[in-house]
Amino acid sequence: MVQVFIPAQAVGAIIGKKGQHIKQLSRFASASIKAQGRIYGKLKEENFFGPKEEVKLETHIRVPASAAGRVIGKGGKTVNELQNLTAAEVVVPRDQTPDENDQVIVKIIGHFYASQMAQRKIRDILAQVKQQHQKGQSNQAQARRK
Repeated sequence: MVQVFIPAQAVGAIIGKKGQHIKQLSRFASASIKAQGRIYGKLKEENFFGPKEEVKLETHIRVPASAAGRVIGKGGKTVNELQNLTAAEVVVPRDQTPDENDQVIVKIIGHFYASQMAQRKIRDILAQVKQQHQKGQSNQAQARRK
């Protein structure tokens, strides 16, 4: 599950005319989307974010525990590149116990677009890992047949 907080006044733009944007986003992401704009509006109204602070989002993305190292990269290189490229803070757990699906939670902290870009880049890394894993399994199967 990924949670993204958006300003209440932006909810209409996200939803789109007759729900067109939200439906398209849901299909593209193959996910269900639930909007809870009132919560963000109330936090802002209560001055939860402080008077002059820019609002940053904290997004959680689940990553297979076996792929967390690839998101970090050798010596933290990949995560540092991600942070420099997106301007979002990316926190990959080092000692987190994986959940029942053998996944860990990666935190992304930043402005909306920075957060979205970081999520996209992490998904790209995960797709590469999955593709390499499938390729490795295919090569093993071919080697066994010989």
